[in-house]
Amino acid sequence: MATQMQLPSHPDYVYFKSVDRVQCRPILRGEKAKPTFDSIPTIDASPISSPDLEVRKRLAEEIGRAARDVGFFYLVNPPVSGDKMDAAFDTLAKFFALPEDVKMKYHVNNSPAAKGFTPVNPADKRPGFGGARESFGMGNDYTNPEQHGIEVALPGTVPLNQWPDDELPEFRKNIYSYFTEVYLFAQQLVRIFSLALGLEETALDQVFETPFADITINHYPPQPDADEYKQVLFPHADYGAFTLLAQRQIGGLEVLNANAIWVKVPVIEHAFVVNTGSYFELLSGGRWRSTIHRVCAKGNTDRTSLPFFFSPSPSTTIQALVPTEDESLKGLRRNIGKEHVRGLMSDRPTHPFVKKLKALGLRPEDYTYEMISQPIA
Repeated sequence: MATQMQLPSHPDYVYFKSVDRVQCRPILRGEKAKPTFDSIPTIDASPISSPDLEVRKRLAEEIGRAARDVGFFYLVNPPVSGDKMDAAFDTLAKFFALPEDVKMKYHVNNSPAAKGFTPVNPADKRPGFGGARESFGMGNDYTNPEQHGIEVALPGTVPLNQWPDDELPEFRKNIYSYFTEVYLFAQQLVRIFSLALGLEETALDQVFETPFADITINHYPPQPDADEYKQVLFPHADYGAFTLLAQRQIGGLEVLNANAIWVKVPVIEHAFVVNTGSYFELLSGGRWRSTIHRVCAKGNTDRTSLPFFFSPSPSTTIQALVPTEDESLKGLRRNIGKEHVRGLMSDRPTHPFVKKLKALGLRPEDYTYEMISQPIA
């Protein structure tokens, strides 16, 4: 989330952030309205584990159509334990209920990768930015034994994740139990997405061999203006490959359709809301656009969302894998590690790691992901 950006407001347009740029879409009604979606499709995920390739291809066709026409869809009956999802939500509620000074021990500034706790920023009055939520993040950290099945950190690698072991000894176990199951589900989905693009089922395996996998838990505590329904997360498009969002009890997610009308995404317990991001927009040659979304809520609600972000390996450079008519995507290549560091530099300009990196005077094309996990003098 870019902390320095201000989104304009206009009665006839919706403004949003997409790939670090502010863009807008005209609001179309009546005769000007285009055919577009007014709800989010629901897809049964259970065929993902079928041994029958034809069954998996039918699932891929459904998912590909939803990614093309909407960019968002529900996956119900996923191979992820509802009990582990509930345990993760319950554990997170305990963390956010801790005193502020305790949570601040795990501030993101302690982690080169900005993992850990981000407090509410009451000084930020912009709608949907830092004044309405706090968060906790964890993700790739190959110093953690729980991730050694993916990769083991090189000597000299610094820890990136932070864990409140003293206050909540069950926190790490419960979050990793959930993280591991969702990670395996995401790997299965990569193959379904590959089939949906008309590729071999394993065509994307190397692209996602050691993927970025991150959880950033957003907590929206009750606000003083209890009866006002307002924006608590600004309109934006995700830059990763895809997101698996778990919601419980309180919704608030809204998706922007082609007419710039916001479509609500109600909660389905133990289901995932899935959306494709800008990396899949490129990989798909523009077939699957990264759809704009936001979060709105009443001030008297207490909402927690649990998004899992999945992206290609940091060492990978991606490009369109299927023919494309989109001139902006032809020949475009994006190195995932460089994009990640560039995003961190843009989103958190006051972070100690970012300041150290800026002091080196490097060009953006010289950034490498290893700079995050290796100490900078």
